[in-house]
Amino acid sequence: MNSEHKKINVLIVDDSLFMRRMISDMLKEHPRINVAGMAENGEAALKMVQALSPDVVILDVEMPVMDGLETLEKMNKIRPTPVIMLSSFTKRGAETTIKAFELGISDFVTKPDANTRIDLIKDELITKILVAKLSNKQMQVEIPYINKKLRSTKEKIVVIGSSTGGPRALREVVPYIPFDIPARILIVQHMPPQFTNLFAERLNKISQIKVKEAQEGDCAAVGTALVAPGNYHMEITEDFRIKLNQNPPVKNVRPSVDVTLFSVAKRFKEDLICVILTGMGNDGSDGAAFAKQNKGYCIAEHQSTALIYGMPKCVIEEGNADEVQPLNKVANAIVEAVYR
Repeated sequence: MNSEHKKINVLIVDDSLFMRRMISDMLKEHPRINVAGMAENGEAALKMVQALSPDVVILDVEMPVMDGLETLEKMNKIRPTPVIMLSSFTKRGAETTIKAFELGISDFVTKPDANTRIDLIKDELITKILVAKLSNKQMQVEIPYINKKLRSTKEKIVVIGSSTGGPRALREVVPYIPFDIPARILIVQHMPPQFTNLFAERLNKISQIKVKEAQEGDCAAVGTALVAPGNYHMEITEDFRIKLNQNPPVKNVRPSVDVTLFSVAKRFKEDLICVILTGMGNDGSDGAAFAKQNKGYCIAEHQSTALIYGMPKCVIEEGNADEVQPLNKVANAIVEAVYR
């Protein structure tokens, strides 16, 4: 069988028999996915990882005997494998998932609650399985360097938008932005409530600039990145104050990259630097077009590194990308654009 069409062998790890069967039934319907095995806890999973050599592991966060994090740590030593975490909407579930990103998971899917049909996560889970193998690519990040003699004194506003694959991508960009950059940074990552605050806290610990979840009325300060909270659109006023709202989702998402870009471009025009990273769909494409109409500058992630080449592809194909860069060069591109 051609390697391009070879089935992806998946191991499902969850202490709930019902959940294992439901996920298995969903995945079996897809022609490119094979359910290689199922395990009820971390200990059993480690044995099956060695025996089956799966391509992708779907791993529950909270399990008896050995939880998801401990399983992930041991799996990384035994046989590193792309992992998609099954997380809950609880604070504990969110905390564990954000920690798991530091251990190298590809992505996560939130488990539906008692009032939600599990089949609603089917498309999301399948998409993330199909791209999970790509997420293990390692890159050497290009460290930004700017000749101080060439530095511009004009402050800019950087808006970074991302979706699927974004948490890992942002960890390859934000920590490399220098602390003294003369720019205010807004980040819109499609993530559920609970997760964005914890993600911002983790990103803050490894970054030179300050990173925090945005709150109503926050001042977008120079050298600070504000992350749009889950389930809220984020806009900005002329005096750099953050305005949050729960207006209807745009292109089925809230927060919306488009909403933030329209808000910034309308007020700050040529001082806007728009950055579109990996993600499904076309959120950010209309905002990037509006940014260009207002003389903003747009950077899009190159297809070679984007886990999901949806959002950046739209910006590029519509002719609104001033430059296209692989992920390891995005931080440098941002810094150069700020000082341009």
